[in-house]
Amino acid sequence: MSSKKKIQIFYGGFKAIRGGVNSNSITLTKELEKNFDVSLYTLDNLPFLIKFFPHTIEKIVNFFFLPLGFYYKDICTRFLFKLFFDKKVNYRIFQDVCLSWNSTIPSITILHAIWSDNLQKFSIKTNKLAKLKQKEINKINSIKHPICTVSTEYKNYILKKHFFNNIKNKINVVELGIKKNSVIIKNKQKPKKIIYVGALEKRKNVFFLLRVFHKIYEYDKKFRLTIIGKGPDEYQLKDFVKKLKLPVKFLGYKNHKEIFNELSKHSIYIHTSLKESFSLSLLEAKIAGLSTVAYKHLQVPKNFIDYGVNEFSENKWFNKIINIKKKPIKFKYKKYLINNMVNRLLKIAK
Repeated sequence: MSSKKKIQIFYGGFKAIRGGVNSNSITLTKELEKNFDVSLYTLDNLPFLIKFFPHTIEKIVNFFFLPLGFYYKDICTRFLFKLFFDKKVNYRIFQDVCLSWNSTIPSITILHAIWSDNLQKFSIKTNKLAKLKQKEINKINSIKHPICTVSTEYKNYILKKHFFNNIKNKINVVELGIKKNSVIIKNKQKPKKIIYVGALEKRKNVFFLLRVFHKIYEYDKKFRLTIIGKGPDEYQLKDFVKKLKLPVKFLGYKNHKEIFNELSKHSIYIHTSLKESFSLSLLEAKIAGLSTVAYKHLQVPKNFIDYGVNEFSENKWFNKIINIKKKPIKFKYKKYLINNMVNRLLKIAK
């Protein structure tokens, strides 16, 4: 019988659907397994007949009351997790505020992002969005164990601008982390090679990225673009590239090691996302030594962005990129290693 202390991690998605929270859940699990007996619970762990039930709830509720379906999907997931996996352990880590429940077990909830701040692909009326916000405020204020979010910038944004100082609970900051061996790379950077890593969806604004790249390529035919990731916009993006005859490579999904290998072959990382609370992709690009270009007002750690752009103007992004200095800005990465995240989480959890 194992003498190690037991930890449960709860993530409300499927393992096969890639994303930042999914990636963090897996990395966090592997790091904790060095010293603990860790169980990562996702929708995959539920009995087959009910594992898709939360998403069914989401679709039905959103059909009539968009965007409340996202909230009730998570509440449904929480109910099922508690029903099947509420076991006596030493620690619990919840990867979403709506997944968490109060107990005597030392716990911590990570606020990666809020649904009401993450719905760029929908056109939602202000009064309907306000209903979702109020439910989120009530849920956050009901949590009796520590809560953290992933950057100081995102904490300040959600407390002051998004929730208008209605959050009564203290919010800590615990930055996400990556594995230490990820930073050991052989830099093979080539000038005028641009790369993007992330989901191919509306929030990431990849069509805008391609329009900017089109201007860059028309200006200098030596530029090349690589895109790593998959998503609902993939086929339309490929058609867009084919129509304009742009030198863009779509590499699909890549694992952590493969991403760093690709990053090391490029000199510029472009991140045209409309919203971010941390961005592992920007962090990885900085660690790999690339010059990073992103929207200046993302709620990510400020040292992730070398060249911030004030607005989504193709001309402004074009001018920023073609005037990048050859030498990237130095970056101290040790703060963002996964062992630091683990130590902070366990220190705060109670």
